[in-house]
Amino acid sequence: MEKVDWPEPTASPDWAYLPTLVVQLISEKVKSIIDYVRFRAVCSPWRSSSLPKPTHLPPQLPWLMISYDSNPEDDGMRLFYDLWQSKMHKLHLPETIGKMCCSSCNGWLVVVAPVGKEVFLLNPLTRARIQLPPFSTPVKIFGVEQEECHSVDHYSYEPYVDDCMIKKLSFSTDLTDPNCLVIVFLQGMQEIFFCRVGDPCWTMVKMQEEFDATYHNGRFYFCSFEGAMRVYDLNNPEKRLLSVLPELQSVPKMFLEGKSGVYLIRFVVRNPETSTVAQDERHDPEHDTKYTVKPFAYKIELYQLLEQPFGLKHITDTTNTTIFYRGIFDCLTVCSDDWDSLDGGRMYMVHTGAFSAGKNNGGECNTVFSTKLDDGKLELVVSDFGEEPLWPAAPAMLFQPSFS
Repeated sequence: MEKVDWPEPTASPDWAYLPTLVVQLISEKVKSIIDYVRFRAVCSPWRSSSLPKPTHLPPQLPWLMISYDSNPEDDGMRLFYDLWQSKMHKLHLPETIGKMCCSSCNGWLVVVAPVGKEVFLLNPLTRARIQLPPFSTPVKIFGVEQEECHSVDHYSYEPYVDDCMIKKLSFSTDLTDPNCLVIVFLQGMQEIFFCRVGDPCWTMVKMQEEFDATYHNGRFYFCSFEGAMRVYDLNNPEKRLLSVLPELQSVPKMFLEGKSGVYLIRFVVRNPETSTVAQDERHDPEHDTKYTVKPFAYKIELYQLLEQPFGLKHITDTTNTTIFYRGIFDCLTVCSDDWDSLDGGRMYMVHTGAFSAGKNNGGECNTVFSTKLDDGKLELVVSDFGEEPLWPAAPAMLFQPSFS
């Protein structure tokens, strides 16, 4: 038999010492923030060759921050459920012990101490913290001179009461901008409050019959159930615009902040008798009964708010838009073009309210449904995760992880 001369085995390449430029190019192809963290954890050379706070990452697919007991004796371990990896992330946030994480925006949580004596922003990934004015001090009133504030007794004192919490958080620009406005909406009170980082107190804008509000490009927008839209110019409090938009009359709706401006979501209730909806059968261990979670089916219409001339533009092509919804004040959108695994033209809805089977304290759990925007037919995605504790508790909320 003829002898074959095989080549000498060569040493395997040392992936740890790829050229820095190559490592940087590879890191810029990573889209998921979790994958990026894993990439930098491979070895020290890869970590030193990639940015700790990359700017190329697209807006991330949201997690659900699970509700927790807001008592001073808990361990500060907070749970975040990743819908796409079906995994629960645990983050130790001792800053939140005895306080409520009330809402989130662009990767930041707003954390409130009892009766509003301390308010701050917290990034759970970087642990960065930004102090905000407390709600235990008097506030300014938008459009009212400071010397006139004493005539409005209710607002010249503490506006934060026990049954109120921040239900919505928004930023006018990136937080690194010194002119960035931090805007919050308080549950149980028909006002919104805003401040700049470093301000000694909040400024209040009084709402009227409106149930939702937002801010964009120097203007506050308010919307009522009857379709009335009220607009305030921040730089000119006396300049107001009031318009009734027929498309918004007497239907559920809410604001949605997007890359290109302000949007409105309009919910059109389908006929419950003819709608096909996902059903999630549950068991109530206390009463040993079974029941079905069957939320309403909606057709969802998307509108863009136009400034000049003022009005609405119906967005008919939503193939690159995915909406995540947990409530009227907890909603965000992601461009589906950024994610191969994400279907456009859909809404993912987090529903809380079914007893968690097999749990000890009779709490509630979360269920996620999905629906196409144009037909309202619900499909069950995942159920029975993230048990909700009994009151008092910090609410569950959508959270979009970010290094910013």
